[in-house]
Amino acid sequence: MEQDRENAQVQAVLDFMFFQNETLSRISHGFEDQTSCSPEEANILSLLSRRGPLRVKEIAQAMPGMDMSKLTRVLNSLEKHGYATRSLNPTDHRSFVITPTERGTQLLATFSNELETLARGMLHTLTPIERIILIELFTKIQTTWHQSQNP
Repeated sequence: MEQDRENAQVQAVLDFMFFQNETLSRISHGFEDQTSCSPEEANILSLLSRRGPLRVKEIAQAMPGMDMSKLTRVLNSLEKHGYATRSLNPTDHRSFVITPTERGTQLLATFSNELETLARGMLHTLTPIERIILIELFTKIQTTWHQSQNP
């Protein structure tokens, strides 16, 4: 009986994960089609907007799943589309600093607005108490996840 309940709960979480993945994928592909900005490029723009101009090495450290050749291609694309600039590091002429442009900042704001609209739509279906519980659960899962990934 307990095993059946746990299996049903796991299936409910899986169903939600698939739903969320499909929804985010649809939004990301639509955004990419409209702007020629890939999800990887948006991730790097987001990183740059949060942490400011960064050296290529710092970006690579913040994106552990991306190898250097792919990172170089993504940075080249960001620069080609005018979303970021690459300049010689004034303190170390052996490295480059990547800075988002105004166009890149505006692009990220547009994408963030689309995601915010999705979040508001999801929250709209919940009562105020359910929203608080959901956020507490998200926080708990995220904290536990980070702790298990970085022992």
